[in-house]
Amino acid sequence: MKKKEWIRLGLVIVVGILFVFVLLGVMSFTGKRENIDYTEEPPAPEELKFTNASDMTESEIRELVEEKRTNLKNFFHDAQYYNIGDVSANHTSEENDIYMVVNEEFLNELKTLLSSKAYDNYYQYMEEIEKRSDINISGSLYMAPRDLFDAIFVTSAIPSYDASEEYLILESATNERIKARENIKLCDDKGICSRDDVYEFDLVKEEDIWKVDEFLILID
Repeated sequence: MKKKEWIRLGLVIVVGILFVFVLLGVMSFTGKRENIDYTEEPPAPEELKFTNASDMTESEIRELVEEKRTNLKNFFHDAQYYNIGDVSANHTSEENDIYMVVNEEFLNELKTLLSSKAYDNYYQYMEEIEKRSDINISGSLYMAPRDLFDAIFVTSAIPSYDASEEYLILESATNERIKARENIKLCDDKGICSRDDVYEFDLVKEEDIWKVDEFLILID
């Protein structure tokens, strides 16, 4: 074989070898790319769609729920609570940190705001007491654990503390029950929130009157 033919053959072999190396490199890089785990961002949660099977419009329902929520919030905020040592004939001021006292008017009004189930959750802890003869308070008096209503003021759908923003979210409605949620936030001027909780806030109709049935359950 002539010298030029040997040279040509050598060039072909070298080019072939280089092509094989390039091909192997490309296949190796492609394989690595296929093994990379690309984690996609989770899809945003679907917005809660309000289902209305009642005779009211959505705006009427929203107005009703807001009204009932405001009434209940104002009730607990403005209610009169007594120290047991100041009004009871059989207890002393040493028990002020253990018990509080409410009057009959308090319970009657609470009964108009809460469903029978929700009302019983509190009334079961009430015990009628004998009031002092020099106390000018009409009706019966009832003692209860001092912390019975504490959660209402902080961890509920009607907080009086630790809240800067409150948003009502309607969930569903019939002529007998309305299910809603209240988003409670505590945010600073920069929009950074140290609290972002959602609580159930449900109404139920009893004896043709809408009453609050649930307002303490935190939704995860």
